[in-house]
Amino acid sequence: MMDLGIPLATERVKPGLSRVRRLLSALGEPQGRFPAIHVGGTNGKGSVVAFLESVFIAAGYRVGAYTSPDLGDPTERIRVRGERIPEGRLRDILRGTVGPLPEEERPTYFEAMTAAAYAHFAAEGVDLAVVEVGLGGRFDATNCLPRKLLSLVTSVELDHPEFFGPGYSRAAWEKAGIAAQGVPFLTVERKVEVLAIFAREAKSSGSALVLLDPDDIQPVELSWERAVWRSREDPLDLGEFETGLVAAYQRGNIALVLGALRELVGGWEIPKGAIREGLYRARWPGRFEVVSRRPYIVLDGAHNPAGARALLESLRSLPEPSGRRILLFGTLREKPIKAMAEILFPHFHRVVLVAPDNPRALPSEALLHQARRLGVTYRLGGGVRETLRDILSDLGEDDLLVVTGSLYTVAEARHELYRAP
Repeated sequence: MMDLGIPLATERVKPGLSRVRRLLSALGEPQGRFPAIHVGGTNGKGSVVAFLESVFIAAGYRVGAYTSPDLGDPTERIRVRGERIPEGRLRDILRGTVGPLPEEERPTYFEAMTAAAYAHFAAEGVDLAVVEVGLGGRFDATNCLPRKLLSLVTSVELDHPEFFGPGYSRAAWEKAGIAAQGVPFLTVERKVEVLAIFAREAKSSGSALVLLDPDDIQPVELSWERAVWRSREDPLDLGEFETGLVAAYQRGNIALVLGALRELVGGWEIPKGAIREGLYRARWPGRFEVVSRRPYIVLDGAHNPAGARALLESLRSLPEPSGRRILLFGTLREKPIKAMAEILFPHFHRVVLVAPDNPRALPSEALLHQARRLGVTYRLGGGVRETLRDILSDLGEDDLLVVTGSLYTVAEARHELYRAP
């Protein structure tokens, strides 16, 4: 992570809102100067932010977007009309607010970035901000938005058991914590046990729970080049529309985006053409990102079992390349390795095991047991970049290479693929 030049808490996550509220107070309460759409969920929330950001830009609004994590450059997290915050501006915002704090009050990296995002949005005079939850929701640093327009939740899946424990109950309760009084709370989640918690928490907070059907969005054409969709109900009268994000798993995210836009049409001028253009132009790097065709190379940040299943679903929905299927896999220690391996490994001709350059990375040797247990052809790689270079040197034009397991693995691979010659 980028050195902000300020003292930060050593913990990666510290639940609670007191530290970020102190930061925001020191910055003049910037979070109250713009309306916001708050987006939570286990998987897909970044894609939802990217779609909404693109639609509002196409409609002519000055929109801020805050997402996490980044793919190597922290300024990616904070954008106004698609433009990243300048690094100098980021440092300037925080210089006088964090330094004087005693050690017990120091914010985490995420808390500092969140405060900087809200200060930047206020200074830039955004018409609205689309904000992605970092972890959970109820006690997430982003949950200090007094002017929410909508609260959106994509899904609740099994992830981060070190924070939420086993099962869905605690995770669902945390994610429902972004519901706010008088603010519609929209979700495409369908699990009965999760919806029961959502309904209870929405009632408790005075929020209206709006259930959206992910199956309302139907694929018309899915190819390696483009994705064409239609809504069965089509309340926005879009007809068929195209997205540059070609993964089949985007349909639930699209359903949530269109539901959100439908809730906003009473107070926001969003022409049908802007919706179509925004959906088409939206990009979200590292999430089923097709960086090459012939050979086929896909980068996807699937980091939990639900993400792994969604990745496979998206691969199956596209014409299958006739060559070898190769998986470059690297993940973090706290992830459900056994489940992810069982979902992914058997579907590839060869699995190459690596460890991303991160202190929380699982050593590639620790993955050997899963590959041997599943009886797949495997190879132990070195670092992500050098291993990728080795794979590319032997990749045929009909082969498929998928890089996944962690966004940290994807980030390293992406930098290698896009590096200047």
